[in-house]
Amino acid sequence: MSLRLRLILVTVALVTVVVVVLSGLYLNSLVDSLSATALDRAQQAGQQVNAYLNDRINRNSPEQPAPADFDQTKSQWREMMSDDPDVSAMLFRTMALSAALAEINVAGQDGVILASSNPSRVGQMVARLENFVDWRNRSLYRRLTDLIVRRPDYQVMVTLGVGQQPIFSIQVVTSSVFLIDPVLPQVQTVAEVAAGALLVSLLLAGFATSRALRPLKRIEETIDRIAQGNFSGNEAGRPQKESREFAALESKLNLLGQKYSGAREDNTNLKRSLDDKVASVASQFDVASRLAAISRISGGVAHEIKNPLNAIALRLDLLRAHAEGQDGDMIPEIDVLSKEVRRLDRVVKTFLDFSRPLEVRFEDVDLGALAGEVANLMTPQARLAGVEMHFAAPIEPALIRGDADLLKQTLLNLVTNALEVMKTGGNLRLKVERAGESVLAEVADDGPGIPPEVRDKVFQLYFTTKERGSGIGLAMTYRAVQLHNGTVDFISEVGRGTTFRLQFPALVHHV
Repeated sequence: MSLRLRLILVTVALVTVVVVVLSGLYLNSLVDSLSATALDRAQQAGQQVNAYLNDRINRNSPEQPAPADFDQTKSQWREMMSDDPDVSAMLFRTMALSAALAEINVAGQDGVILASSNPSRVGQMVARLENFVDWRNRSLYRRLTDLIVRRPDYQVMVTLGVGQQPIFSIQVVTSSVFLIDPVLPQVQTVAEVAAGALLVSLLLAGFATSRALRPLKRIEETIDRIAQGNFSGNEAGRPQKESREFAALESKLNLLGQKYSGAREDNTNLKRSLDDKVASVASQFDVASRLAAISRISGGVAHEIKNPLNAIALRLDLLRAHAEGQDGDMIPEIDVLSKEVRRLDRVVKTFLDFSRPLEVRFEDVDLGALAGEVANLMTPQARLAGVEMHFAAPIEPALIRGDADLLKQTLLNLVTNALEVMKTGGNLRLKVERAGESVLAEVADDGPGIPPEVRDKVFQLYFTTKERGSGIGLAMTYRAVQLHNGTVDFISEVGRGTTFRLQFPALVHHV
């Protein structure tokens, strides 16, 4: 179903609902007004008849012997009612006062009509009709159906008797035929107005939707051109009179088309560049694979180098001991060789340590207690360097899953680096705290800070800014943190110090 047809149907449906509601309210008000008037007339007629009969009985009662009981009273009243010809005439006059009244009957307790506005009804049983008050409380649909289709009669009953003992029943009959006469013309008028309103709404909806959806058709064509790649941004033939909303939308759509055309060109260039990058990455991956193989080979070579170095160092120690007793001039030369051998041994050792896969033994570790051990261990060295060590322990255990030795070495690396950069003393702060579902560890110093140009290289292997640094400590720290599913970062301000921040997932025990 097209949008235009849906809009027409929705518009007509809304108009139909409004017309039906308004028509129902009008008819309901009309029927209420007419039935209220008819009920009031019927009740007044019943009260008039009641008053008239009561007056006639009071006038005729002195002429009758005093009744001994209630049964004699009923008999006397029935005789007076049957013998009084003025009662029927009064009932007829009272009925004629309202066009809605069809009949007025006076019946005894046995239901036999004693007097009536229609003399032919005397002696018959009174008809059982629906109470007029109950009928007025029914729904509009039921009342209209009764008035138009069923057309029943309704009654208003008034009793006459002695005290609480009824003797006569006064039935005032109202005919629905007399009620429908003023309603039918109104129903016809309402139906004609409703039909006219629906027809006008249908025509207006068709015209309005045709005018309203015309810009959408042009926008659809523009989108098709954009999708096909034929968009040129030409707005020739655009109507001069157009709503601001559609004009703004079409303007933005034209701008989008221009951007889309440019994006397609950029996408083509990006795809070409991406293909080049993929080829470059593939080449780099091939190089990385070769480097990994070389690393394995060089690891073996370094291991083979370490054994001869140990032998050379041992022989140099023996040679130095021998030279001390014979030729003292050779000792400085031997010391130079020993120093270079030890340096080469350290290089080989650190290379082997970093290239060897780590075996991580996970267990429950209290990072706060572990940091306390590091603080106690490094405090004497800090005092020798003129540095004041400060340790802030967590309030509650900071438990994580990790390798205690590896984590301890990680903290030692950071503390050692901090002590080495603070050459003129200062404060070194080590803090561990629990933050939500994480455990945080911070190592802060008052050193010179890290220059901005080298901050992205501090975790690279063999990179160092220290004169005698190996460039392996922070690289091993970074690897250890990653093995524990953690993160490491730092903030640094030149001349004011650096703070390294480690974050690990906290260990949560579920009860």
